Amino acid sequence: SNVPVAVSGGLTFQSVSAGGLHFFGYSCGVTTAGAAYCWGRNNLGQLGNGSFGSAANSNVPVAVSGGLTFQSVSAGGLHFFGYSCGVTTAGAAYCWGRNNLGQLGNGSFGSAANSNVPVAVSGGLTFQSVTAGGAIHSCGVTTAGAAYCWGWNTSGQLGDGTNETSFVPVRIGG
Repeated sequence: SNVPVAVSGGLTFQSVSAGGLHFFGYSCGVTTAGAAYCWGRNNLGQLGNGSFGSAANSNVPVAVSGGLTFQSVSAGGLHFFGYSCGVTTAGAAYCWGRNNLGQLGNGSFGSAANSNVPVAVSGGLTFQSVTAGGAIHSCGVTTAGAAYCWGWNTSGQLGDGTNETSFVPVRIGG
């Protein structure tokens, strides 16, 4: 559509995030009650509702599994690297979807480590925000103001002074 259209379902959102690229697009949002919903492409479980594959794509919002109460979500990834992250109202970070390069931040990586439901980001950190990046990495800011990133790092995008990929959050240097 070349004009705005309402998202189906009659939900009231406090925020939304658009992710993916080309025909791998999907979106996620948080309702005013703190429930996370995603819709669109679900080839890698990036909708977080326990399903995956092109047959599980959804043109209406579907609830993210786990019964978590979110303050924010971020839909990220380019092409077929779809994954999402969010921060709960308690400050815990969760991610779901593709995890080929550790972008879920839970210490695992590879196609077998993809998750179609939210998994906790390792480290026990309390976040105020998290962003799922387009370059297969994620970053977040803790409630203490420290920045952490995890995932692919071939261009130094984790900010830790290395080009080493990390499957768990690493503190940004400086």
